[in-house]
Amino acid sequence: MELELRGKVALITGSSRGIGRSIAEALAAEGCHLMLTGRDEKALAEAAAAIVTLGATAKLHLADLRREEAPAALAAATERAYGRLDILVNNAGATKRGDFFELTEEDWADGFALKFFGAVRLTRAAWPHLKEQSGSVVNIAGVGGRTPGPQFTIGGSVNAALLSFTKALADIGVRDGVQV
Repeated sequence: MELELRGKVALITGSSRGIGRSIAEALAAEGCHLMLTGRDEKALAEAAAAIVTLGATAKLHLADLRREEAPAALAAATERAYGRLDILVNNAGATKRGDFFELTEEDWADGFALKFFGAVRLTRAAWPHLKEQSGSVVNIAGVGGRTPGPQFTIGGSVNAALLSFTKALADIGVRDGVQV
């Protein structure tokens, strides 16, 4: 499939495994230069090695997006590495499942810190670069945001917030020339 992405720079969070790694491999196959990020250095290195075999460029930036300063540092690292940013994929974030009455304040704070606030902060930091390139933001949200379940109260809530954020951001993107 030719998506006219050759030479574009994509930053994918949570790209060491699962959906994020699959997205990274698909974008690499389309000719994108990649910035991979996650918390597991070994898994990131393995993902990068696999992507390089596809003939793409992959750089790594170890980051815990729950940390308030990490998203801005990641956006800056991408800009330094490639001189631009065209595509941001906010994928990082898994939340704890369990009985609502057994989940702690820390479980809730952690769920929102990584997936929701990580995406909010990283999008804010990346927006000037994306605006300059008429770039794109892709937020990966689970179906639990629309159809929550009793064992997925945190994840459903976080994904619902991410869906709302995405819609609001899409409206801002129309103004700024950024696809969301």
